[in-house]
Amino acid sequence: MKNLKLVALSVLFGLSSFCYAQDNDEVRMGTKKQVSDDIPVAPAEYRRPEGYSPVEHRYKYNLTDLKDTYSETIMEKAQKEFNRVVSVNGAGKWKPSSASLDSHQCPEWYQDIKFGMFVDWGPWAIGGWAVKRGLKEPMYPDWYEHRLDNDANCEKYHDKNWGTDFERDDLLPFFQGKRYEPEKLIDIAVESGMKYVIPFSKHCTGYCLWPSSYTFRDAGDMAGNDFIRPLADNARAKGLKFGFYLCLMEWEYPIIDHDGTLINQYFPDKYASYTPKLETWCMGKIPVRDYLRDYLIPLSVEHIDLYDPDILWYDSEWEASLNVQGSYDIAAYFYNHAEGRKEVAVNDRYGFQNGKSLRGYRGDFYTSEYGLFMPEDRKEGYIWEENRGISQSFGFNWQDTEENVITSKEFVHTFVDVISRGGNFLLLVNLDGQGALPKVQERRLKDVGKWLKVNGEGIYATRAYSTTKENNICYTRSKDEKTVYAISLEWPGKELSLKSVQPAAGSKVYMLGYNEPLKWISKDGVTAITLPAKLQKEANRPCEHAYTFKIQK
Repeated sequence: MKNLKLVALSVLFGLSSFCYAQDNDEVRMGTKKQVSDDIPVAPAEYRRPEGYSPVEHRYKYNLTDLKDTYSETIMEKAQKEFNRVVSVNGAGKWKPSSASLDSHQCPEWYQDIKFGMFVDWGPWAIGGWAVKRGLKEPMYPDWYEHRLDNDANCEKYHDKNWGTDFERDDLLPFFQGKRYEPEKLIDIAVESGMKYVIPFSKHCTGYCLWPSSYTFRDAGDMAGNDFIRPLADNARAKGLKFGFYLCLMEWEYPIIDHDGTLINQYFPDKYASYTPKLETWCMGKIPVRDYLRDYLIPLSVEHIDLYDPDILWYDSEWEASLNVQGSYDIAAYFYNHAEGRKEVAVNDRYGFQNGKSLRGYRGDFYTSEYGLFMPEDRKEGYIWEENRGISQSFGFNWQDTEENVITSKEFVHTFVDVISRGGNFLLLVNLDGQGALPKVQERRLKDVGKWLKVNGEGIYATRAYSTTKENNICYTRSKDEKTVYAISLEWPGKELSLKSVQPAAGSKVYMLGYNEPLKWISKDGVTAITLPAKLQKEANRPCEHAYTFKIQK
């Protein structure tokens, strides 16, 4: 990858960005073929129930039935909706062009909110497994279904726990959200200090967490539910921003060819002849002639109209060109839908243009993942967001334990590092197959919330200071540049020495959570802050993990 450089992040268990970047695509897509001899037997909840017959529970219509019964009606509806989108974008301020989209400014509120919850949940959580890797390497259980047909470890695990006759989409009838508590999840987000929530509304599998009128592969038809509405409503009721996570490309989609036969459009934008496997890869997907106009764009604007999100978060755009993804059309509609009512934001995962990824070049904010790449020639003053898992796993993994869920201290240090460099932090949590947040993750989130209750002034609505880090001290500043926050990642002892900030003459210096001003002197370019004797006892300190000092310039 040319003209890219690694973002220096302190990440999971000392994971280096370089290690992750080398393996990322192979890990996610399952193309690494090192077969493990240690394939476990899953707990009863995460393996096939005794006596269960998958064939008896498959979707009532096969793809030919869906084509013959529903395709023409759906394509007619979709075409009308596509024409409406074209009309809205034609009349609106925002156009589906690079010049128009690039003129959109990231809202100030996005730069202020700093901390969000990324809810990784879908049918893959029923499988809930990925082959164990070293503690320095992430795992991607949310690609479980895809790996059943191209990863030897996952195939071996699946055969052992679900059976050789149990196909990928045979997981769908189990995905019912029996333990899904959206109001509780939002309460946990609030208690944790999070200011925005983005669920995986449509992942690469194509399963929609809302009842969509453009597919039967959705929560309405397959679970009799709408998993998005209560989450969105509760988020807004608690003052949180809400996002729409949208995978632009799907692993497979049934396409009606020019002669009326079915073919497979598969990830990222390739075509293959129909095989019976397509039936158990695409259950509930209604075949169409044009993936973009007959499906993706109408389905996406349906979600925008129904739930009025504040953030549009694209994904699965890698390798595919813009002309097959509709990202410009959807983003322009999103902007026009909000124009005059509220400010909204779109990330940078638009796709490829002239063979070049637009990550880091287009969008209101740029996204890194476990400290992945950002281009060297990104725009000056870029706004960005780091996303990573609370555990070693992207997606629910029944193997996760205290050992591979990030500690509270490790998270606070990583979080502070990102914020000091002007970023937001979108923390991915993994709901289990029926929608519950694992207790170990809940505990970590609440620990972070306790820290933020004391130190939030130095985090929210701050900006990067001229010096981001000095030894083990990270800096932020207020938007008016009158206050600097020095966040020490370790207890400084009896004295904190700073070379990068000079307090205003006669001003007072405070440690957040401690009400009394601290003594300080500046000499020869060094500011020395004295810590009281009573704070040398750990039990008397206002928090753990990191300590914030407020300095007036």
